[in-house]
Amino acid sequence: MLFLIISLLSIFVCLYCIYDCIKPKDYPPGPAWVPLFGCLLKFGRLRSKHGYIYLALQELAQTYGPIVGLKLGNQKVVMISTYDLVKKTLLQDEFNSRPDGFFFRVRAFGKRKGVLFIEGPMWSQCRRFTMRHLRTFGIGQSILTEQLTMEARNLVEHLQQMSERGAVMMHTAFDVAVINSLWFMIAGHRFEYGDQTVQKALQLVHDAFKLTDALGGMISQIPFLRFVIPELSGYNELMRILESLWGFLHEEIRIHERELSYDQPRDLIDAFLLEMYKNNEKEDTIFDRENLLILCLDLFLAGSKTTTDTLATTFLFLSLNPEWLKILQAELDSVVGRSRAPTENDLPSLPITEAFLAEVQRYLILAPLGVPHSAAKDVSLNGYRIPKDTIVLFNYHSAHNDEAYWDQPDKFRPQRFLDEQGQFCRSNYSIPFGLGKRRCLGEQLARSSLFLYFTYVVHYFDMELSAEHERPSLNGYDGFTLSPKPYYLRLARRRPERGDDRHVTRAST
Repeated sequence: MLFLIISLLSIFVCLYCIYDCIKPKDYPPGPAWVPLFGCLLKFGRLRSKHGYIYLALQELAQTYGPIVGLKLGNQKVVMISTYDLVKKTLLQDEFNSRPDGFFFRVRAFGKRKGVLFIEGPMWSQCRRFTMRHLRTFGIGQSILTEQLTMEARNLVEHLQQMSERGAVMMHTAFDVAVINSLWFMIAGHRFEYGDQTVQKALQLVHDAFKLTDALGGMISQIPFLRFVIPELSGYNELMRILESLWGFLHEEIRIHERELSYDQPRDLIDAFLLEMYKNNEKEDTIFDRENLLILCLDLFLAGSKTTTDTLATTFLFLSLNPEWLKILQAELDSVVGRSRAPTENDLPSLPITEAFLAEVQRYLILAPLGVPHSAAKDVSLNGYRIPKDTIVLFNYHSAHNDEAYWDQPDKFRPQRFLDEQGQFCRSNYSIPFGLGKRRCLGEQLARSSLFLYFTYVVHYFDMELSAEHERPSLNGYDGFTLSPKPYYLRLARRRPERGDDRHVTRAST
């Protein structure tokens, strides 16, 4: 009897192993699969070899073509490369779902909540609500320009104070300014640089993006490892980060609940709470407290990290290529002068600055794989069949380095964004904010924040690498995005004309 049971179990295991290694019909080409792991082991070796997930995937693309089919643990994954294919698929509704699974749910109490990793009518409703109220409380209005200007002034003052103490740690220097540009619309207030609560929360954001990747990491690919090796798999650290961020946002919502006015919402949280109370008897609604918390989490994570890292990496690039700093300062001096601050109205008269920032977003790829999508149903692409629920990664790095559209893509050349008259000319082939209905909802805010904070710092400071610290590298930490490693700059205040620096006085005066 025991022999029979063992034999049946052995047969079952063998059949399962065979089944687990069979690729779906017409699945895109890729490495061979082994039971349980798929091609995770080969992928892991390539990641160790290159140090970055996107480079490991690019080696696979060089071997198998622009559409690569993988199985990483229990996840079927397809990566799409080249500008033409990336654009084509981003604009197809069939590829605009979001992945489901342990990692994508654990951040939302095991459910599908928020705006980033949901789909269908709930996603449409949540996105419309979010966009409508971000516009109501700032985006596209003069109040946002005033807020960004105040934050830029405070940023310059903060950097000045830090520079008087020595070399300035730059990789987190923009955290507070960037989150403030969003938070006053979400929660109706801003944070001070000395606020330890927000400093801890922002550090948790950095930790979260380094801990995970676009695929959710090991616990997403082999979820049961959280029971076997919770520390080694990163599960314990992930939960520590999430619980701290949940607590930070819960307290913000609790304050709003206590102070809520039913006459006029002051910010997005107020508006959501009012809708929640109106819809408290409905079952099929986005307006519940958990969804509010995860919506705030999505906005806090996405709204702070990408712009912060873009600014930090851009100034690292400038410090390694100081000739560009002089070019940008010369243009600002000729257009803005030295007796006032830059404004967004100056943008059309600063083509070199605008071209420089456009090239930064092409050349310094900080989110080479973007946010993962999934196939909403079985779909064909260039003769391959991609099954429903397959995770789809878009190789933005390949799109921004496609030699069919970019001349010498491995070179940093802002002049590629200038026309024959020296005026800025935006390229249709540059897609730093994505395409289609999943395009970044904070694009307008990100562009305004990036321009204003960047030009303020360039306008008011000379900078050079700190001799007391190790020379930094543009190679950042691998993770959900590529995060800059710690680096330090010496900042020196540039003298304004006639000693007039009234335009950067403390915002509260």
